[in-house]
Amino acid sequence: MQSVEYARDTPADETNQNSRVVHPANQTTSSTPDIPVPYPHAPLARLDIQVLPDPLSIDEDCISETERASVDVAGFLPTLYPKDMFAVHPNTVVNAMATNLYDIEARRWREYPPSQPSEQENATAAFLDELTRSAWRVYAALEKKLPCFARQWVVTRSTRVLLSGESVQVPGIALVYAGLKSVQWADILCDVQIVSSVEQMPEALRRLTCGAANVFASQGDRFFHIGIALAGDSFQVAYFDRAGRVLSGIRDAHRCCVLFTRVLMGLTMLDASYCGKDTSLASRGGQFFVTVGGLEYRIVETLSIGKEICGRGTVCWRCRRSDSDKDYVIKNIWADKRQHPTEGDFLRMASSIDGIANLVCDEPVPWPHDEHRTTVWLRDLVQGPDRADVLSGVPHLELRRLVFDQYGKPLEEFATKDELILALRDAVEAHEQLYDTKDVLHCDISDNNIVLCEVPGSSRRRGLLIDLDSAIVAKPDGEYKRGPIGRTAGTLPFTACAILLSPDTVAHSPWHDMESFLYVLMIICSSYAGPSSTPRNDVDVRSLKIGRWLDGNAGHKARVMFGYDDDQFRGFLDESFHPYFDDLKELVFDLRTAIARTKWATDRVFLDIFDRHIRQRQSSDDHAAPPASQCAATGPSGKDDDSEEQDAPERSAADLPQDDRTAMPPPPTPREKVSSSSSHASDDSEVTLVEPRRLYQATKETCPVIARSSPSPKRKAVGEQTTHSPKRQKVDHVD
Repeated sequence: MQSVEYARDTPADETNQNSRVVHPANQTTSSTPDIPVPYPHAPLARLDIQVLPDPLSIDEDCISETERASVDVAGFLPTLYPKDMFAVHPNTVVNAMATNLYDIEARRWREYPPSQPSEQENATAAFLDELTRSAWRVYAALEKKLPCFARQWVVTRSTRVLLSGESVQVPGIALVYAGLKSVQWADILCDVQIVSSVEQMPEALRRLTCGAANVFASQGDRFFHIGIALAGDSFQVAYFDRAGRVLSGIRDAHRCCVLFTRVLMGLTMLDASYCGKDTSLASRGGQFFVTVGGLEYRIVETLSIGKEICGRGTVCWRCRRSDSDKDYVIKNIWADKRQHPTEGDFLRMASSIDGIANLVCDEPVPWPHDEHRTTVWLRDLVQGPDRADVLSGVPHLELRRLVFDQYGKPLEEFATKDELILALRDAVEAHEQLYDTKDVLHCDISDNNIVLCEVPGSSRRRGLLIDLDSAIVAKPDGEYKRGPIGRTAGTLPFTACAILLSPDTVAHSPWHDMESFLYVLMIICSSYAGPSSTPRNDVDVRSLKIGRWLDGNAGHKARVMFGYDDDQFRGFLDESFHPYFDDLKELVFDLRTAIARTKWATDRVFLDIFDRHIRQRQSSDDHAAPPASQCAATGPSGKDDDSEEQDAPERSAADLPQDDRTAMPPPPTPREKVSSSSSHASDDSEVTLVEPRRLYQATKETCPVIARSSPSPKRKAVGEQTTHSPKRQKVDHVD
């Protein structure tokens, strides 16, 4: 046998080889595993069954939305794995395996696992490994360059959501780099699920969709993810990206032996980009680098990874350049290529405004081989009469990188109540300047999008307004500037009631963002017991009436905000707020009065209310809470939810500002939730579901190229989506 020349994979292929690589910030790394010798002439050592850790959460809504966005494109596999990328054509490899693995005359794979053996997963993993090893041996015999690192198929057990909605542990197979001692979701290159018959293929696809959600939630360097469903002698490939799922046709693994081999060789013989990895990230000396705008940044830590499959998939890193010790934040986001202005455009427009995140650079991320693809590229292969309908519903998302020279801590990390309300005031003032001077409405005010930033020479941190990816240009409409009718955006539970209840007839206006600012304050006061994200242990927020807002109960929210009289609203605050925030109830009460009892609750109205309460607090030596008589509940108490709501006056529509009054129907019943479109495109009907976020729980998984260290829970990037606040969904309909 001739000597084998090993080709180097792309730099990113070196960054994910070993699950024990430690975060660069911890100053240690483990060595990159070598190809096991004498592989490929001897098989790899088999690993025990790998039990993958349960994810932070399995959101059935996320799974269902991905399935609704599924498209059948029977012939996409040759496009995904083009033959000219292989040093040896898969057909040649199959012919070479005739002596040991494939019976050409019978047109069947030898040792192919039967449909229902007791050890089917082990037998299938062994078969896939043998096929991969045979391909390596053909390459070696023909003196072709081999991958630098071997990849191995291992048996797994993991929690999946079944078609029934039940979450159970099921067996499966995963592709990982050889040499790992244990496997986690951050190591998965490809996911395989096995069922006994083609009739059960939908069940396998559901499991694969659940696995894709876990992969995207734990790997920050993903363009796409591949799952393979095996059903007896048949196989089907599922391609997942930020626009949903693309399914190949169901093929016979024996009769379509070359196509079957082509897929497996694409996953094991080509560079990691063909497994869906973003190979623009480089590794040197155990540190990880990304180049944006011609400048190289060293990744210090992963700050956040978006948890959803469909949508923006935001990932944020804290970085530094070699020429400076200044911290930068790099934000990866899947943005609609057709949306203009872009988030970068809005940030450049706002560059002169104090209190808005400062953009350094913004550019699209090229795919491997200098290709610029959007989420349409495989779906464009659809043929037949449904082509136009399919393509019209697909979002044209491209991966973009934005660099900021500021980052801050989450708003709920406030040090004092004064800092909390001052930071909110800062954000309202930045919103006012953005609207007054640049004609831009933010449209996605949430606790995620206000951060606390250090200011040199200042004794307190300032509130910084971030994430303009949902912003719009407001145009004159009578006395005020507004967005177009029917274009809605926001994050539950912070979205204004009128937008939730009448998304097709309401023009986004500045008072809708003010309403969202109020909800940020109310939900923080209900969710925490003090500064620095102090957990609330006295009650589960979801058991309170305000807990309904976390799941998007727009009817209940409208009833409280616009239907309750003043005494009932005070009683609602008394039930909802932790006692630590008692002295902020009057501020909340006044802000709510501005929203529900005045015609236009503009930025200036809110700023005046904030200023009045801030002056009152500053004039008090000890910031004592208001007298009990001022904030004690005088409304109904001790009643169950239904009885209180039956007593509430039905006047929510009448008390809305005049433009919302005509558009908004009567409030839904207390149990009714807002309905949403199943689309996740950046079109008029888009609704992007964001992964549920639990109180006080920081992200535990990081980008695998910065393997396995926990991201700092005390810092929040400009543009970051955190994971430790109540469940919410992102509503994002973009024109």
